Amino acid sequence: MSMKKNILIKANNLSKSFAIKGQETTVVLSELNAQFYKDEFTAVMGPSGAGKSTLLYLLGSLDKPDSGEINFYSNNEVYSFQNMNDNSISKFRNKHIGFVFQFHHLLPEFTALENVIIPALINKKTKKEASAEAMKLLDIVGVAHRVNHKPAELSGGEQQRIAIARALINKPSLLIADEPTGNLDSANTKSVLALLNKLRKEFSLSVIVATHSHDVADIADNVYVMGDGKILLKK
Repeated sequence: MSMKKNILIKANNLSKSFAIKGQETTVVLSELNAQFYKDEFTAVMGPSGAGKSTLLYLLGSLDKPDSGEINFYSNNEVYSFQNMNDNSISKFRNKHIGFVFQFHHLLPEFTALENVIIPALINKKTKKEASAEAMKLLDIVGVAHRVNHKPAELSGGEQQRIAIARALINKPSLLIADEPTGNLDSANTKSVLALLNKLRKEFSLSVIVATHSHDVADIADNVYVMGDGKILLKK
């Protein structure tokens, strides 16, 4: 008997265009429909320019579509991004969604520990609480011995692990990762992917990853292939 899957986030008829000065408007997403499920790992694939990153930015509420709807389902509530103002979206995002990017975006002047606790401080945690939680996460991701090092003193793999710890500090239900292994060699790619998969199970996370990597697709529950601004195929 198949278990009923619970939808976490649903996109209806998303369209998005970008106007670049002096050039024609580029349509990046065109009436795209997709749904993503709780506790599942979804890889979004497709060639460069297919709209993968744009879709992730919209799903993560970092950008707004020109038209269409995004609904996020959590604790018997529906959060409709299109009906929320910037302040409520920002609070929602900090609480419910963690982000990991290809370039880790760690702040260079802060240590690993300080980088990880920033979202928790924004979320009104005390520094003591945030630091205790960050130390646990840094241990889980395997860089507890690097807590007092600044990003420039860390390897690419270590920086990405710290970025993952930062993404998890507020216990989000969704982790969005845009080419998280795009900057790493194959050994680090495999270890970061194994870590994401382990964390997904340990924290009951839903994970959406935009990627070119077939290593990512191999561990995903679902693979969406994008092209022409739409989902062309679901595997």
